[in-house]
Amino acid sequence: MSNIVKDHKQIIVVPTLSEEVYKHLRDKIIKGEFSPGEKVSIRKIADMYGVSTMPAREALKRLQSEGFITAERRSTVVKRLSSKELIEIFMIRKTLEKMAIEWAFSNIGKIELTALENKVKEMDQKADPLEWNELNKQFHFKLYSYSYSAPLLELLEKTWGRVEPYMNIYASSTHHLEVSQQEHYKIVEILAKKEIDGLIQLTMEHIQKTCDVILSEFKR
Repeated sequence: MSNIVKDHKQIIVVPTLSEEVYKHLRDKIIKGEFSPGEKVSIRKIADMYGVSTMPAREALKRLQSEGFITAERRSTVVKRLSSKELIEIFMIRKTLEKMAIEWAFSNIGKIELTALENKVKEMDQKADPLEWNELNKQFHFKLYSYSYSAPLLELLEKTWGRVEPYMNIYASSTHHLEVSQQEHYKIVEILAKKEIDGLIQLTMEHIQKTCDVILSEFKR
């Protein structure tokens, strides 16, 4: 929970130490700076951020509840997804993203289309996988944000977070990035034509390709 400081008519939300530690750790896990299977002890985290063990413990507990880390015997490690779990999460993504498209579709006009196209053009300029991945997420979430559903976007954020550490596998291939970019432009094109069935089909295929590439790397 955050501490709330009241100042007459204004309410300022002040993040707690544990919330700040949680945000930093989650970001590092998503970016792959903490690899799946890597140990993350309370003492290590406390020392890393110069805090006591209490906020470090609370941050790790929250990350564990969200599935980012797991307890193994006497240690806590970054969660390593199995192939089955990865497939299931991508299936959940398909369900949520189909819903987001359906809810957003009627709210997308020329201004929204221009914003989406500009984001894809921005991605063309990024060769670094981490930067490209971040913009890729921004593109999809900009599209889904037009659903104007905070609960749906929150669920999508949590679901994406579970597989983001593995997205670098996809982005590390120039070929996959080129194909993905072509599909992003196609998504904008189909949106402009107001073809919702084609948009849903292309997006589902887009998500499945990402899943397939990551799975093939798992097997290797």
